[in-house]
Amino acid sequence: MWSGILQKVFKVREKVALNLGGKGDEEKPFLEHLEDLRTMIVRIVMTLVISTIITFVFYKELFKGILYPLVLSGLVKSLEEAQGYLINTGVAGPFMMAINVSLIAAVIISFPLLLIYLLQFILPGLKPKEKRLLFPAIGIGTGLFLGGAAFAYWVVLPKALLFFDQFAESLGAKQMWELSEYITFSTRFILVFGISFELPVIVMALVKLDFLNFKLMKSTWRHALVAITLFAAVITPTPDVLTLMLMSGPLYVLYAICVWLAYILEKKDRAAFPEYYAEIEKDEKELEQSTGDDWDNENYNPWSSADDEDDTKADYQAPAATPSAPPPEVEKPEEEYLGEDQSSQMPDEDPANAPTREMTLEELAREDEKRSGDAPK
Repeated sequence: MWSGILQKVFKVREKVALNLGGKGDEEKPFLEHLEDLRTMIVRIVMTLVISTIITFVFYKELFKGILYPLVLSGLVKSLEEAQGYLINTGVAGPFMMAINVSLIAAVIISFPLLLIYLLQFILPGLKPKEKRLLFPAIGIGTGLFLGGAAFAYWVVLPKALLFFDQFAESLGAKQMWELSEYITFSTRFILVFGISFELPVIVMALVKLDFLNFKLMKSTWRHALVAITLFAAVITPTPDVLTLMLMSGPLYVLYAICVWLAYILEKKDRAAFPEYYAEIEKDEKELEQSTGDDWDNENYNPWSSADDEDDTKADYQAPAATPSAPPPEVEKPEEEYLGEDQSSQMPDEDPANAPTREMTLEELAREDEKRSGDAPK
């Protein structure tokens, strides 16, 4: 299974290299792609390990920062009260908490480097000028990630904590949050929002690689909204509708911005390469004329009976074909009544065609005597 998935990923990578005009990654063997993947993974892991070691030094400050959403939600009044609000039931709970918080902080700090390693693997064959253009894209991606993480930290996470606390009070349950569960919930919340805000970077990369365009995005915006909602429902750490709407709402706005940016990029490309887009429009018109099927029409109604009515009218209006002369009558021979079923009787055989019967020994002896008696003496 993993071999098939890697082969598909590597085929997409080769296609991207060909679209970008690079020759370094054209028709690379499978092992060379695998070596590039291994290099990317090693770089990412080493970066995260070094960053985690650095951030672990400040785990006390990080722990106070991750408790601050409790103050923002109004559940506690100060950080000192927030530290006593959580309980610990595991032996290694505080240590694993420090590792978890340090790892999330390492991801946030080293995100630009992680994005560079990822783009170096996904976008091979870039020329030196095109590699320079990656830095603004990396800056925008880093800003979107930090914006999503900050939006989750200051807005969504406090509201989610307050919602769950009020819901527990409505059931008469006393809230006693465990330390490791709270840290896991909060860090996952922040990380998921940061990654989801990378949607514009992904969409604009697909537009730049000609996988998407303004016409396609404009015609399928309803499908995109449904896909965004499903994506938000899957990756949201909580099942409540409030968190789902708080995540999907900004993503709707970001997708609309992507559609607008795709229009601007396509407008600039049309002004720079008019002959290229003229050929594309010509090919599209020829394709529409050659494949004039009803199902490919936007106004096609599969439940309409107009075609059936036209066929029925044509049948009624068409004159019936009449023969010029009646067909000659063929006299049938009268069947002779035989009185009984003749299917069980064998037909009469011709004696000339009857098979010869083998003679017995007595008949052969008589035949020899007859021949010897008729012979001349």
